[in-house]
Amino acid sequence: MKNVIFVVFALVACLAACSSNDAPQIPANKLPVDHTKENLIEYNKQYMEYEDDEINKYIDSLHLQMDKASSGIRYKLNLCSKVKPTPGSKVNITYSVSLLDGTSCPDLTNKTTTVEFGKGKLPVGFEIILGILGKGGSGDFIIPCMLAYGVSGRENCIPPYSPVRCSITLNNIEF
Repeated sequence: MKNVIFVVFALVACLAACSSNDAPQIPANKLPVDHTKENLIEYNKQYMEYEDDEINKYIDSLHLQMDKASSGIRYKLNLCSKVKPTPGSKVNITYSVSLLDGTSCPDLTNKTTTVEFGKGKLPVGFEIILGILGKGGSGDFIIPCMLAYGVSGRENCIPPYSPVRCSITLNNIEF
C-alpha cells in the first residue's frame, strides 16, 4: 500500500511539474545576449562627440578664447584663488545661465545663493567649477549637458540634452 501511495504521489508531482511550465527550457549557452548596455554606452559616446563638436563650432563662431578641462567644461577664468571649498563647506555664489543660442531663464539669471558644497545641490559641472575657482574667483564657462541639467533639463527653461553657458562668481566660503 505504501508503494502505491508513493507511485501516485510521484506521478502527481511529475504531472504538476510538467504542466506548470509550458515553454521549453533553453540551455544557458543558447540564451539570447542582451546588448542594451553596450548600445547605450556607444550612443552616449557618440552623443558626447557630437556635442563636443557643436560646442567647438559655437566657440569658433564667437571667437572665444576658452580652455578645455578634462571633464569637457570650457572655461575662461577671470579671477582664481588658492582658498578652495571642501565638501560640506557653505559656498555663496552668484551665477547666470543661458543656452548657447542666448536664451536665458529669469530664475537662472544673476542669481545669488548659498549651498553646501559637494552635497549634490548643484549640477555636477557647477561643483567642478567651484572647486577650480576658489574664494572670490570668477569666470565664464560652457558646461556639456551631462554635467549641467542632463537628460531631464530644468523646468521649461533648459531643454533636455542642452549644454549651457554660464558665468559664476564664488563670493564666499564658510568652512
